[in-house]
Amino acid sequence: MASREAYRKKLEAKLDEWDAKLDVLAAKAGNASADARISYENELAALKVKRAAAREKLGELGKRGENAWEDMKGGMESAWDEMGKAIDKVAARFK
Repeated sequence: MASREAYRKKLEAKLDEWDAKLDVLAAKAGNASADARISYENELAALKVKRAAAREKLGELGKRGENAWEDMKGGMESAWDEMGKAIDKVAARFK
């Protein structure tokens, strides 16, 4: 089983990857037509809210005791999976 610190680093790396993807998507949105840009910017704003919530959960992980973080792991995995799917869905629309 992964240690709490290794798990935290894995999740932090994924957040950094998502930040990079969101930057790329924001640049593509800036190049879209006016109507499409509005839609893309709204979707990106929603993703940024989800990403902020994921970062907050990651912060909570660091505050939990050694045993309590295991209890959070399932919820974190679910949140990370949902965020990844949401980013991929928006990215597919930008193609």
